[in-house]
Amino acid sequence: MSKIAVTGGAGLIGSYLVDQLVDAGEQVVVVDDFSKGKKENLSHVIGRCEVVEGDLEDEGFAEKALSGLDTVYHLASRAYGIGYSVANHLDMLEHNERITNNVLRAVRKNQIGKLLVTSSSCVHRDDTSDTVAELPLFDGEPEMVNWGYGWAKRFLEQKALMYARETGVKLTIVRPFNIYGERYNWVGSKSQAIPMLVKRVLDGNDPVVIWGSGNQRRNYLHARDCATLMRHFLEVGYTSGPVNIGLRETITMNGLVEAICRAAGVSPALEHDLTKPEGRFVKSSDETLLRSLLPDFEPSVSIQEGMALMVGWYRKTFIE
Repeated sequence: MSKIAVTGGAGLIGSYLVDQLVDAGEQVVVVDDFSKGKKENLSHVIGRCEVVEGDLEDEGFAEKALSGLDTVYHLASRAYGIGYSVANHLDMLEHNERITNNVLRAVRKNQIGKLLVTSSSCVHRDDTSDTVAELPLFDGEPEMVNWGYGWAKRFLEQKALMYARETGVKLTIVRPFNIYGERYNWVGSKSQAIPMLVKRVLDGNDPVVIWGSGNQRRNYLHARDCATLMRHFLEVGYTSGPVNIGLRETITMNGLVEAICRAAGVSPALEHDLTKPEGRFVKSSDETLLRSLLPDFEPSVSIQEGMALMVGWYRKTFIE
């Protein structure tokens, strides 16, 4: 049995990863400041894992929290929706850089054997092909609406690679695309696209306003499936560069809102605000590497099933 820490382990993706690791019999330490993670996300594993509460922007805390471990899954970050990110690039960069520096120093000092770092599809430039493979890290500017966050994740990847070369830690780098799920912690105007849209629909907005044309396309993957892939890539010992966590299939924002409306049993009009940013027009993940590592992978949650879960999230968050 390994002793494993999950930073951001009470968060959207991290809590599913913790569930899987604990159910597999691993000794798990959840490291979270609960600024975005929720203690209720750990309800399935209470009493079966250790929870260490604190801020990884504090170097002393990071060193202590990540001691005595075999493996670290590093998911903790400051990540928000496009409405916040597009106006706060420097803030996003500085917050995430502090976390990166402290976690990597702790990994080095505590001689951790295996490390998975969570990068992002935001590291990719906007003007690449619609379906994005694992591009070189410094190929143009990162995604412009998430410019600061994209640079923070580029620095995370590069620094982690340097640490791995100098220390011998077995490093796995993952680049999730658009991940969602019903364990999301609502952060108001900073929230991400799907929770924002679900709230507009369930609040009874008519029309429902969609940023941009509504024709922009995204690939979405449920957080449980993202966690499954993270765990698999580390356990098979994949250390040969970044791997995308996302699929080729996409849905338009109009189609996404229609799926939310079907799940909620409502049919409002849709309106588009062309003054708002919509990001790159198509964002799809090249599955080639993912399929080579896990050929039989299929998402456990379809987009329509996921939207039904998000309707339940809304009712639990805002009504119950």
